[in-house]
Amino acid sequence: MPFLSLAIPYAQLNAASHVSHDVAAPAVRHEIAIDMEKIENQSYASPLVSKPQDTHFRRAVFQCNPIPVNDYFDNALAELVTPQSQCGERRYATNADLRAALGEILAFHPGAGTLSIEARIKALSLPSLLRDHPDYLPGTLTALSYDVGAHSIDIGRFTFPEPDTVEEAAFLFAGESELAFLHEDNPHACRIREDHATILGFHYRAAGMRGHTTLPPAGYALAAKDDTTLSDFTAQLTRCRKRNDLVRALRSTDGRNAQHNPLDLMQTGPCVIL
Repeated sequence: MPFLSLAIPYAQLNAASHVSHDVAAPAVRHEIAIDMEKIENQSYASPLVSKPQDTHFRRAVFQCNPIPVNDYFDNALAELVTPQSQCGERRYATNADLRAALGEILAFHPGAGTLSIEARIKALSLPSLLRDHPDYLPGTLTALSYDVGAHSIDIGRFTFPEPDTVEEAAFLFAGESELAFLHEDNPHACRIREDHATILGFHYRAAGMRGHTTLPPAGYALAAKDDTTLSDFTAQLTRCRKRNDLVRALRSTDGRNAQHNPLDLMQTGPCVIL
């Protein structure tokens, strides 16, 4: 469900006061989250105003309801991990940075005090976001395996005698075992997609996979119903890694060989004032 932040400037003036045209009225910006799908148009009785062309207008009152804090958090997380392009660079170097950004965004919601970021991440079956090693960034194979493994243990598909002491190894083993069925023509692939649809969709989105990066509802493919395989996911990771490595190499070469021309205003370099 899309959410909208409206910035509402207004002047803090008394209704009966008048402001000189020479003095600018002080304005304050407020941002509120509004669920545009739940706006209720409640018309109240008012005289109809006749126009020369027999056109009538009716005044209306709009009642705005805030998005539930869980949905607000989920939408913010989805937008923060979605790359700007199919192989766009990550916005955050670590999951700690991502959680900090979520905390800042969450502070704008009136129900922020009722939600724990760590608890919500666990409720979404994305415990990899609580690990700060680069291997566990959203859209990586390790993070996908870790989350799928944790979820498979939660639903009772795997049992370990002491999962708390070997949590990382247990989650990765279970996840890799589940993802092994996610291959083309495997008869159990459909079951894997259905059981882990939310997790698969999240990491497909973060990896920039085609059909998974558009915010819902328009153009967004549900992981439970498409035929994406594990090899499709790993091929996307390989393709983007090679592309980003090439871009970084070209930038590095250009930086070493470029000579600054102070009269060339179209070049990339220090500002030039003529």
